[in-house]
Amino acid sequence: MKEWLKNWLFQNLANLITTARLIFSAWLVILAIYSQQLFLVFILVILCGITDYADGLVARRYGIESKTGGFLDRMADKIFICPTLLILIWRYLPQIEVDIFWRFLTVGLVVVIILLEVFLAISGILGAIKGLDISSNQWGRLKMVFQSAAVFLWFLFLVIEFDLKIKIFFFSIYLIDTIFIVAIYLAIKSIDSYSQRWEQKFN
Repeated sequence: MKEWLKNWLFQNLANLITTARLIFSAWLVILAIYSQQLFLVFILVILCGITDYADGLVARRYGIESKTGGFLDRMADKIFICPTLLILIWRYLPQIEVDIFWRFLTVGLVVVIILLEVFLAISGILGAIKGLDISSNQWGRLKMVFQSAAVFLWFLFLVIEFDLKIKIFFFSIYLIDTIFIVAIYLAIKSIDSYSQRWEQKFN
């Protein structure tokens, strides 16, 4: 029994790390909505980033990649990004002193990102049902890096502005929006890559 458990834990190590990311993401969302503990939320963002990197690294290094793991990883990305971005523009953006143009631009970019993520999630689910290859592509991985970086920087700037009382967001929003624009471009490239992959399968 111990040997069976050891083998099961090894084979599912990457999935367990992904599950931990889901737990961190849920905790992050709850705290971001109901708590004023910005620094703790920021720590959870870091943990989500670390586990996102670790699950793929472990799966590749030890040869335990699986379709289930890939699907869980993609869904975990969206569960982390979409609610977090919504909370940022709903709860925290109104508290920040930025020009109305940048406020509307930021909201618009976040809405586009979320719509693209929803489209990718639905496509991934339908692809999995049809037995198509839904493993992440290079554009999707890069997209997640930029989206995570934007969330990380946003919470970092919030900690600096609200906890350390240093006004920096009037400049920081330019950087965040630039990262959002790059993430949108990468999301579109990711969708195009999946389309080409699936077209080749049926041709």
